[in-house]
Amino acid sequence: MSAANAYKPSAYPPSETALLLLDYQNVLVNMAQDQEHKDKLVSSAKALLDAARQNDVTIVHCLIDTAQDPPPTNKATELWATVHRPLLASMTDSGAEYCDLAAASTSDGSKESVSVHPPGYRSVLVDDGIVSRLRGSNIKHLILGDVATSGAVLGTATHGTDLDFVVTVVEDACWDPNQGVHRALIEAVIPTQAWVTSVEEAVGYLSA
Repeated sequence: MSAANAYKPSAYPPSETALLLLDYQNVLVNMAQDQEHKDKLVSSAKALLDAARQNDVTIVHCLIDTAQDPPPTNKATELWATVHRPLLASMTDSGAEYCDLAAASTSDGSKESVSVHPPGYRSVLVDDGIVSRLRGSNIKHLILGDVATSGAVLGTATHGTDLDFVVTVVEDACWDPNQGVHRALIEAVIPTQAWVTSVEEAVGYLSA
């Protein structure tokens, strides 16, 4: 790899790439009430997951630990206690990972794992140990799919680039309840620090 190309996703083979699937939990995926948007979101994320599994790429399912509360200093604390926690308690399996994207049963040698983080954080990289595991596997390029764009994808993309990872955000594998915000982030904000790409191009990075 030329140092001149180190900022490009294409500089890194699948062995140095990780797929991070962010917060694809029932309660969040089911917020996409437009069936066309929901189907596109799930099928795009599934295409990434299938390609990563077929090519022995490192996969991390990053999930909110709905049994925890946000840190007491976090602004989300009150909303979590009054709205989100009662909602989760009333809906069986609402915090579970969406079935089409759920982590496979893994052995000790598998490259597929689950990472959990408390609610209130925008970056999944706050989970103790996830960065050291990625570094230990010689991962330099992160591919992200996410619910929601204004939440974990923005936070993780920002955090990841600050940690010197090359970050690729897959547009069709992301969704936000505010489509205007989604478009602004995808078109104007995220490209200033990370790469935004199609499912087809991202599958190419996972298969090269």
